[in-house]
Amino acid sequence: MWYKKHTFFDKQDGLKEIPNCHYFSRQLTEEEIQLFPDIKKLYPEFLENKELSIPTELTLTTELQELLEYSNGGGIINGDREFGYFSLQDIRYYYFAYGFPKWTPNFLPIAFNGGGKFYAYDFRDLKEIKIVAVGSGDLDYENSVIIGTTLDEVLTKKTNIEDELDKLYPEIKLNEKELRKIEIKQELIRLKNDKVVGAVDLKTYLKKKNELEKKLKEMNI
Repeated sequence: MWYKKHTFFDKQDGLKEIPNCHYFSRQLTEEEIQLFPDIKKLYPEFLENKELSIPTELTLTTELQELLEYSNGGGIINGDREFGYFSLQDIRYYYFAYGFPKWTPNFLPIAFNGGGKFYAYDFRDLKEIKIVAVGSGDLDYENSVIIGTTLDEVLTKKTNIEDELDKLYPEIKLNEKELRKIEIKQELIRLKNDKVVGAVDLKTYLKKKNELEKKLKEMNI
């Protein structure tokens, strides 16, 4: 099997029973509500059928089924790439507990990277299901990044998936002029706040404000 070549740092008993094809797309059961009490507190709307919408496309892929049958939850590591993957039941838990039905219903979380970033299947295109990285505190389709199409491909890489996410928001290097413009704008904000609380009189405020705005205008020429 494909997973045999990878290094496990956590191994559990394998999954014995395969659920039906609607396991991930079904609504929360009463048993799950008891098992996951924090979901009720965080997202009570998930417990009301009329407000709960889960894509029927969510399913157990063949490769994930093979992995869970070997170890139902566990961990794989390759260099800086850590893959702490969930058991079948935990996949359901994380899907609801982190609000996936609300923010990214077509993403099915399957693992953490060790630093709060999810590995998830993207079921928006069933012809080519992809694996994405997305922040647990920043669930949004636009803020995710494709990291592969198979688990074997994804786990063969050695970099932390956070490096992939960082490419979405590359560090912007500002020159001296741009940095000075930011400083002036911050000074204007502080000046306005000082005026609001009465820390500066109107005459001084207007004079300083005109000076700062003049500097900004000159820098924009």
